[in-house]
Amino acid sequence: MLIIGITGSLGTGKTTVAKIFRRLGAFVIDADEIAHRLIEPNTPAWKRIKDYFGDGILRKDGRIKRRALAKEVFSEKRRLDKLCGIIHPLVYKEIGKKVKDIKRSNAKAVVVLDVPLLLESGGKSKVDKLVVVTAGRDVQIKRAIRKFGLTRGEVLQRIKAQMPLREKKKAADFIIDNKGSLSATERQAVEIWKKLARG
Repeated sequence: MLIIGITGSLGTGKTTVAKIFRRLGAFVIDADEIAHRLIEPNTPAWKRIKDYFGDGILRKDGRIKRRALAKEVFSEKRRLDKLCGIIHPLVYKEIGKKVKDIKRSNAKAVVVLDVPLLLESGGKSKVDKLVVVTAGRDVQIKRAIRKFGLTRGEVLQRIKAQMPLREKKKAADFIIDNKGSLSATERQAVEIWKKLARG
């Protein structure tokens, strides 16, 4: 079994690359998807987040207002660290279960972990190979504004809270430059896939 970590920064196109690997035959585990499920109302993580950040981050139906929570955590590192400390261990626990399930049914599977903060959360030891997806800052900003409806200031604040891309690139086994066309990105992903298949 081979576990590939995919990471990058906000708006670099990690999920796009993960989808390409899925089409090539990988099993993809999406950390964001897991995190969203873990903070559903009345779950242990939801309770801890509510207790720490207060009821001001909740909608009437009890769901967390992610924009309000983001405003809280990206304004102060201590708060961001607190949130990550609640969520990351639970996400990795779920990832571990999913990897075991996949391994039981397919011992030679290629598993892709799409984890935005993989390096920040100490997840490098959990992967065999690391792919870092990059894009120019302007491209990142445009994509994040379009995808998440954020302001330019909010995008920059979030990028600043992450490990710089230049540092992530140093830790990478492979780098995908995703500032151009989708077909150019696909070509790079296919090349990496072929190298991994050769072992």
